[in-house]
This record gives sequence, C-alpha cells and structure tokens, in this order.
Amino acid sequence: MNLKKRPPAAFACGIALAIGGFSAHAVEPEASTTPFATSAADAPATPPPSPVALGAQEAAAPQTRLRFTRGVYKPGIERLRVVRREDTGNRIAGQVALNVVTTLIAGGLSIGAQGFSKDDLGGVTLEELKDDPLAVNPAITELNDALSKVATDIYRKRAEAAYATALTDGSTPEEIEEARKVQKEADTPLNSGPWHLVYENLTGSDELFRLKFGAELGRAGFMRPPFACLYQSEPVAWTQWKADNWQRLREERAKAVTSCTETLAATPEKRW
Repeated sequence: MNLKKRPPAAFACGIALAIGGFSAHAVEPEASTTPFATSAADAPATPPPSPVALGAQEAAAPQTRLRFTRGVYKPGIERLRVVRREDTGNRIAGQVALNVVTTLIAGGLSIGAQGFSKDDLGGVTLEELKDDPLAVNPAITELNDALSKVATDIYRKRAEAAYATALTDGSTPEEIEEARKVQKEADTPLNSGPWHLVYENLTGSDELFRLKFGAELGRAGFMRPPFACLYQSEPVAWTQWKADNWQRLREERAKAVTSCTETLAATPEKRW
C-alpha cells in the first residue's frame, strides 16, 4: 500500500511544536509543599511588649526607695488613730492638775491649761481594723511607692551623669563601675504626718470626724523646711465612716494619697 509523504514544511512545524512543548514542561516548577518565603518588608511586625513584660523589666531595674521615718510623731503613727472629744477633756483635766501642783510649789497664781491642738493628741487605734491594710499609714505604703518612682528617675539621671564624667576624668575601672550604680535609698527621707480621724466639734451631740493625712519630704534645715503636704476631708458622721466596711475611709484614703503624691513629687530635684 502506498503512503502519502508528509510535506516537509508540515513535518518541520510539528517538530518545532513538540520541542517547544517539551521545553515548557521541563522548566515548569513543581508545586511546593512549603510556604512561600516572605521578604523583610512583608514579614509581620514584632508586637510591642505587653504591660506585664514592661512592668517586669522595670521591676528588675535598680530602684531607689525612700526611707520612712516617724518624724516628730511617737510610735503608733504607723496605724490609723481616732481622736475623740474625751481625749481633749482628759488632756485639759490633766494639764489643769499639773498647773495646780506647779502653782502650789512655786507659790504662783497662774492656773489653766496650756494651749494645745486636738491634732496633737495621740488618740487610739481601732481594734476592728487591726488586720486591715486600710489602717496602715499611707506614707509607709502607697505614698512611698509613688514617690519612690520619682526618686528612681532622679537618681538614674544622676548615675548616668556620674558615669559619663567618670569615663573622661581618669577614674579607675572600679570607680567607673561604682559611678554608674543607682542608689538603693534616697538621701531624703519621707517623714510621717498625721493619719488620724479627728472629732470636729468639742461641744454638741453630733459625731462628726475629719480624716487628716500628711507627710514631709526632706530634713529640716536652716531657712529650709521640708516640703510638706496635708490633706483633710470634709467632716463626716461616724456612722458614715463605718458604713459598707469603711468604704468612705477607703475612698478618702485614695484621695489623700493622690493629693500628697502630686504635691511632694513637685519637690525640686536638688532636694531629693
């Protein structure tokens, strides 16, 4: 049987198509099972550290604390004290008795109680708050914590300045290392002020009490008294102070700490 010969042009075209198809198949990449690589620009941004992580870093850094002292107050100021009307009556009676004895001995004629303020009276602690942190003087706790953060910033800057100086003034390696340390305790103490519930009126049947809180930053010096804060609430009935597990006292305590923090934090850096 005679077969017809394929024209040369058609044969050449067929070979070209076959080669082209083979080449295209050879260079086609296989599907990858691994994720596509991303460029640096396409990579997701690193999330910022969480508040918890930042808090941990801050806690790990050197901190400068303020040293709490009782100042002019006697032991006992560390806890809330209540000054009642009878405390004044007892003080006056005791002072009059003392003056009478003094008068008889000295032969004088002056009888009378010396002037004093009810805020100077010691008062008594509250048994029902003996295990409650609410009764702890805020100058020891919240106020000290807040002002210690301010002190830490100040003493860190001082350490940075001392370190920069030590690098250029010929200090030894040991002196340089010492210069960069942040003090653990501030030079300036935090002195306690009142932490009292004080009766409002000496006479009458009302039972109004006013919360008083204060503190001082620094030592007294010639013509340079410590920086002081004093907070006092409105007079409130005793029953209102005690209501809802002393809720009014808790609220006023927070206000007192905020007020004193703002006042004492404004103390010039050179006085810390």
